[in-house]
Amino acid sequence: MSDAITFHVPASAANLGSGYGVVGLALDMSLGITVEPRTDGEVVVERRDDPSAHLEDSRHDPVLRGFRRGAELLGANVKKGVTIVVEGTIPRGTGMGTISGGFAAGFGAAARLAKKTCTPSEALDALVPLGADPGHAAAALGGGLSATATLSAPRDELEQRVLPQPIHQDWHYVIALPDLGMGTAETKRVLPPTLPHAATTRAIGRTLAVLRALESGDEELLGRALLDEIHVPYRRPRVPGLGRAMTAARDAGAAGATICGHGPGTIAFTTTSGRSAAIATAMVEAFADAGQTATTLTLATAFYGALPTSTG
Repeated sequence: MSDAITFHVPASAANLGSGYGVVGLALDMSLGITVEPRTDGEVVVERRDDPSAHLEDSRHDPVLRGFRRGAELLGANVKKGVTIVVEGTIPRGTGMGTISGGFAAGFGAAARLAKKTCTPSEALDALVPLGADPGHAAAALGGGLSATATLSAPRDELEQRVLPQPIHQDWHYVIALPDLGMGTAETKRVLPPTLPHAATTRAIGRTLAVLRALESGDEELLGRALLDEIHVPYRRPRVPGLGRAMTAARDAGAAGATICGHGPGTIAFTTTSGRSAAIATAMVEAFADAGQTATTLTLATAFYGALPTSTG
């Protein structure tokens, strides 16, 4: 390695209603990754995207862990060392996939150093045991819209298949971000350990309907299919104003709205870009009515990911 390597890793929204741990959507807000050569044998991650990174144990950084796993799996030569510089403004702790995106960034850096291609499925099998979310990570690795199927039995070695899904070009996403910190572990603890069979049947059907609606641009179908019984009802009480914001988005012209990832971010969908400003204003006002300050982002689909598409 004689020259720096640069690439981008998209933010993501996961779940999208009932597709809990399965559906992922890449968003066109990214982490910029630069891999620079060293000569002292050290592997260093420099987090310019996160001002508080110096307060955390760098050994647990998902970029570093993803890089080491990728280097091990793909045989990247890192004897001379590298510095991985991470830049970007994706808000942390909002449900936009910064942890899984970090794992994907590190793995993508290793793949480029090894000059090897790797399928999103192979990368996902390596990263989920480290703590990556399947939906977020699949979107960060490959971009676009994806669904992830776990093909292995519960006690067998993990085997997943990332299934890229077509998505209509007109979708725009308005994401409201209330000023409320929520950790992934905290939001998982509120979920029930089991669900009724009838609820899981309804969830499977709605997930398929969400994918079809996103493919076809069918706003009416998406709005109805986003109804969820798997995780949203249990997470909604932890975000004051979330229910109001989802309703306000629909009233302002959105096809529908739901929690972005684990939250507290809230994502609304529209195929008419001219509606985005009104949807954003309505969501901010709804959170304000609940005593929450919120900001918004208006984004489109990202069709790039952390993995290299060629070895050249």
